[in-house]
Amino acid sequence: MGRKDDIFDFVKEVRRSVSANDISEQLRLDRSNVSRYLNELYKEGLIEKTSGKPTLYFYPESDEEREPSPRHEHKPSHTFDGLIGADGSLKIAIQQAKAAILYPPRGLHTLILGKTGTGKSFFAECMYKYAIESGNIKQEAPFIQFNCADYAQNPQLLFGHIFGVKKGAFTGATEDRIGLIEKADMGILFLDEIHRLPPEGQEMLFTFIDKGEFRSLGDSERTKTASVQIIGATTESTESYLLETFTRRIPMTIHLPSLEERKFEERYQLIEHFLIQESNRLNETIYVERRALAAFLLYRTSANIGQLQRDLKLACAKSFLQFKSDQVSILIIQQQDLPIHVQKGLLDVKEYRDKMDRIIDADQEIFTFYDRKKTDEKDEGDFYQNIEDKLKKLHLEGKNIKDIQTEILMDGDQYFNEYIDQLPQIGFDEMVDVQIWSITDKIYNYAEQELNRSFRKKMKFAFALHLQGTIERIKQNKVVVHPNLKEIHKKYPKEFKVSIEVAQIIENELDVEIPLDEIGFITMFLVSDIEEGMYNQDDKVRIIVMMHGTSTASSMLQTVQDLLGVQIGNAFDMPLSMEVRDMYETVKKAIVEMNPAKGVLFLVDMGSVASFGNMIFEETGIKTKTISMASTPIVMEAVRKTSLGRSLEDIYQSCLQLFESQFKSVVFRPKPTKKAIITACFTGEGVAKKIKERLETLIKGKDIELISLQFLHRESFTEKIEQLSEQYDILAIAGTVQFEFNDIPFFSPIDIFNDDHLKKLGSMIGEDEPYNKMIQTLENHLTMIPSVSRLIQRLRKIVINLELKLNVTLDDEVIMGIILHLGFLIENMKLQQPTRKFPNMKEYHKKHKEKISHVKNIFRDIEIEYDITFTDDEMMYICQMCLENNNS
Repeated sequence: MGRKDDIFDFVKEVRRSVSANDISEQLRLDRSNVSRYLNELYKEGLIEKTSGKPTLYFYPESDEEREPSPRHEHKPSHTFDGLIGADGSLKIAIQQAKAAILYPPRGLHTLILGKTGTGKSFFAECMYKYAIESGNIKQEAPFIQFNCADYAQNPQLLFGHIFGVKKGAFTGATEDRIGLIEKADMGILFLDEIHRLPPEGQEMLFTFIDKGEFRSLGDSERTKTASVQIIGATTESTESYLLETFTRRIPMTIHLPSLEERKFEERYQLIEHFLIQESNRLNETIYVERRALAAFLLYRTSANIGQLQRDLKLACAKSFLQFKSDQVSILIIQQQDLPIHVQKGLLDVKEYRDKMDRIIDADQEIFTFYDRKKTDEKDEGDFYQNIEDKLKKLHLEGKNIKDIQTEILMDGDQYFNEYIDQLPQIGFDEMVDVQIWSITDKIYNYAEQELNRSFRKKMKFAFALHLQGTIERIKQNKVVVHPNLKEIHKKYPKEFKVSIEVAQIIENELDVEIPLDEIGFITMFLVSDIEEGMYNQDDKVRIIVMMHGTSTASSMLQTVQDLLGVQIGNAFDMPLSMEVRDMYETVKKAIVEMNPAKGVLFLVDMGSVASFGNMIFEETGIKTKTISMASTPIVMEAVRKTSLGRSLEDIYQSCLQLFESQFKSVVFRPKPTKKAIITACFTGEGVAKKIKERLETLIKGKDIELISLQFLHRESFTEKIEQLSEQYDILAIAGTVQFEFNDIPFFSPIDIFNDDHLKKLGSMIGEDEPYNKMIQTLENHLTMIPSVSRLIQRLRKIVINLELKLNVTLDDEVIMGIILHLGFLIENMKLQQPTRKFPNMKEYHKKHKEKISHVKNIFRDIEIEYDITFTDDEMMYICQMCLENNNS
C-alpha cells in the first residue's frame, strides 16, 4: 500500500477534520507531499475540504449517515453564479454550458471559442463542476485537461497521448500505455488548442464521437469503448483549422467574449477581484490612485483577462517594493508605476467619462482593496526571512533607499550563487519529490523554448529544491519577500515575463497561489546561467585604476576582483621611469578600443595622472570622471556599483561620499552659479506648453534659464539631470511626468496652475537678500558646516518640498524660522549634542504616519551629505512645525 493510501485511510479513520500539517506530524511524512496527495484525493472525490485558511480535510459520511445535501437532491448549482458577468456578457454562454452538460444521456460535446486570455480553460472547469453538482456525472468522475499544442510537432506522440499506445507502435514505445480518453471514461476530456490537432487526429476523434469506440495507436485488433464528454477550446476560426466533418459532430459552440466586448462594470469587477486576490497574497491593503484605476479600466489589452491580471500583478509588485523599502507608508498604485501601454488608457478618459463616473465616485481620489487576516509566522534561517530581516537591519542602520536595495540585491545574488554551488552531490531523486521534478521539467522546457537558451541539469535541480521549499512555505501561510522586484524586472524583462507564466504553471499544477515576490526568485533561476554577463564589462561604466609603481594598481584591482568574484575593471601601472606622455597615449588608446558607451571612471593616486580623464574627454568626447587618492575600499565600491549597472554619476557620487567619510570631512564641489528650472514632458505639446508659458512669466527679468527636456526613459532622463546639475543650480523640476531627484522640488501641472503653489516657487527664486543676511549671520555660529551658503540653499529647497508633500502653505517668517532651526540642529548633531524627545510619540506617529514618511524621504539626501541621521523625534518635530503653522 502506498503513501497516498495511508493518507486516505488516516483521514477516513480519524473521523474529524485534519490539516496537512496534522497528517505530516502523525505519519511522519513530508508536508508538501501530504498536501499534494490530499489535493489528489479531493479531486478524485474521495475526501472533502473546507474553504479558508488553514484548509482542513475530512472523510464524507455515507449516504445513510448524513443529511440529504443540495448536491444529492440535485438542487440548482451555484458554480456559474459567482462568475463575473454571469448576468451580463456571460449569460448566454452559461446557459449554453448548462444545456450542454444536462442534455441526456451524457451531455453534448462542446467547442469553446475565444481569444487568448478570455478564460476558456477556467470555463471548462466550471462546466465540469456543474456536471458534478447537477448529478449528471459522479462525484469521482475525472476531469482530464490536455493542451494539444504541447505535442503539435510530433503527431505520433499527440495521438498516443489521446488514444493510448500499444507496445511497439513506434520507436520508444516499450510498453502499453492508456490514453486520455480511457482515463476520462465517465467524465470529461478537455482538449485545449484543439485546432493544433492534425486532420488525421480529428478523424480518429470524430470516429470515437460517432461510435464511442477507439483503438490505441499501433493496435489494429482490439477496440476499446469509453463514455466521455469532450470539450474543446480554440482561439482560431473553426472553418480555417478544423475539418467540417469534425465540427459537424460537435453540436454546441460557446463563444466567450473578449475583454473589450465585456461590459464596463464587469471590467471593474475583474480589477477588483484581482486586486483583492493580490491583497490576500501580500497580507496588505492595496490602495489605488484614481488615475491608475482609470488607466486599468480603459487601456487596450492584447491578451484580454490574462493580460489584465498580469499587468495588475506587475503594478502591485512595484508598489510592494516601494512599500517594503519605506519609500511610501502605504501600498499604493500610482500612475507612474504603470507600464506605458497601461497609462495610454488615460487617453480615452474623455470618451468614457460618463461610464466611469457611474462606476467609481467622481470625487474619490484613492480606492481601497482590503486584505485578509495577516500572519506573523516566521521561519528562522529561511532565505526569504533572511532578506526581510536584512531589510529591517539596514533601515535601523539608517541606510538610504538606493544603498539598501543595492546591498540586498548583492546579498541575493551572492546567496543565490552559493546556493547553486553548495548543492549536495547525491542522487536527485533522493531529495526532490517526483511531482516537483515533473513540474520542473515542464517549466524548463517552456523556458528553453521562450528564451532560446539551454539550462544545466544542476540548475534544474537547484530550482526543484527551491520550488519544493517554496511550496512548503506557501502552504504554511508564511510570507515570501523579494525587496528588489523592480530591479529584477528592469534588468531581466524577458526572463521576468517568462517567470510570470511559470508561476501560472505552478499554480495550475499544485493548486497553490504563487506570491508576487516569488516571481523575482524564479527569474533568478532563469538568468543564473548567464549571470557572468552581469559581471562582464559590456554596456557598463568602465573602471580604470591607474597608479604609480610597478604593480600598485594591478594588485589593488586584483584584490577587489577576488573579493567580489567579478572581472570588472582595468589596471594601469606606471613605473616611475615611464614618461607621462607615453602613459597617457597608452591609456587613451586602450579606452578608445573599449568604446565605453556609459563613460569611464578613473581611480588614480596622485600627480599628473589625475588630469588624464579630462584630457581624454576633450580629445575623444568620451564621458569621464576622476577620483584622486583612491584606496582599496573606493575601488571596491566602484566595481561593486558597476557590476549592478549603475550610471557613471551614481558611481562617482558614491565613491566621493566614501572618500569624504574616510577623511571625516565633507568636500563640496563648487556650487554652480547659473540657475535653472527644468520642465519635463513626453512631447512638449499641450499641457507642457502651458506650463512653460506660466514659468516664463514667473522668471521674467530674472537670471534663470528654463530648460525643457523630453521624458522618454527614466534612467536616461536621470543622467541628463545629473549632467545639468554640474552646470546649473537646479531650483525646481516641473512637468507632466512625476520625477524626484535629490532634494530638488517637483511641481506637477496642478501645482503650476495653482496660484498658492506657484507662489512657493516664486518665493524660492525671488528676493535673496534676507537669506544672504542669514548666511552672513550664521557664518560665525555654524562652525561644523564647511559652507553655510550651500547649506541654506539646500534647506530652502527642502522646506519647499515639505510644503508640497505635506500640502501646507507657510509664511515667509515661518520658513526662515524652520531653516534656522534646521541649521542649528545639523550643527548640534555634528557636535554630537543630545536631541529632544517628542511627547506622545506613538500616538503622533500613528496619526501622521504617511506625512512623517514624506519628511524622512525629503531629508535622506542631506543626511548622506552631512553624515548625520535625524532621529524619529526630530522628524516629528519638523512635521509638527509645518502642520501647525499651515495658513492655507
